Amino acid sequence: MEVKRVSIREAKRRIKNDPELSKMVVRSGWREIALDLDGDGIADVCFSSDSVGRKIDTIAVDLSGRGEYDLYIHDSNGNGIPDTVLYYGDGDESMAVAFGGEVELGFINLGVKIADLLVAENFLNTELGISLADLAAYLKANAQYMLAEIEKRENATGIDKVVYFLEDAQTYYLATVDGNQPRVRPFGTVLYYEGKLYIQSGTGKEVSRQIAANPLVEICAFMSGTWLRLAGELVEDDNHDIKVAMLDKMPALQGMYSADDDSMKMFYFKNGTATFKSFSSEAEIITF
Repeated sequence: MEVKRVSIREAKRRIKNDPELSKMVVRSGWREIALDLDGDGIADVCFSSDSVGRKIDTIAVDLSGRGEYDLYIHDSNGNGIPDTVLYYGDGDESMAVAFGGEVELGFINLGVKIADLLVAENFLNTELGISLADLAAYLKANAQYMLAEIEKRENATGIDKVVYFLEDAQTYYLATVDGNQPRVRPFGTVLYYEGKLYIQSGTGKEVSRQIAANPLVEICAFMSGTWLRLAGELVEDDNHDIKVAMLDKMPALQGMYSADDDSMKMFYFKNGTATFKSFSSEAEIITF
């Protein structure tokens, strides 16, 4: 299914040209537009973008009617499947978080058709036969599954724990050696494939040449008060299937790399030693 996403500017144009939607506008800014669906003067849904004037990537919904957004749907890569869904119910135990595109979330997984959702309840009721209250009930019913996903990550051990941490941190820093000079740069590529932890780089980059000359590297990532240091040896792997798996997992790379040429370099960790540490805990060491 083709995913439709519009810019904030386009959303404003469509709303301006629709008398009914125009009446619903509560707030309109460079990065967001909020609508009052029930006429009580309080915004019920807000469409926004991380960047000024760019494509809408987040929907915030007030499911409770208390004037506070308690459902957030965020699609950062434009594939129509939320990277993060947050739902806040009557307490912390009601919070549900969905990670990545493999999580099934009913109508959301049909494309998060932002352009159609601009008519909000009308679209939900006529196109999908559900109301915002039904959506709240659906998320509550599926919260156990999503919380199980959180628990799986929190209780992970071995290389699984390392992979989850790097994925959730999103950005990590890779250090290489260039002669006798250390070099550090931000990275974000992570792939767990057939028991190996892979990262990716480009053929023409200095980091690839440095790894070829000295494959001993170290990674550092930080998240929620805990940091991870991962030291090991990077081994190049030219397997076509692994390149395809990385491109499928991270669609943003597809505009820069292809699995069918030599521009894409894949490396996996050999003799890895991961150290988890925080100011309030003892170091946890994992080898793989």
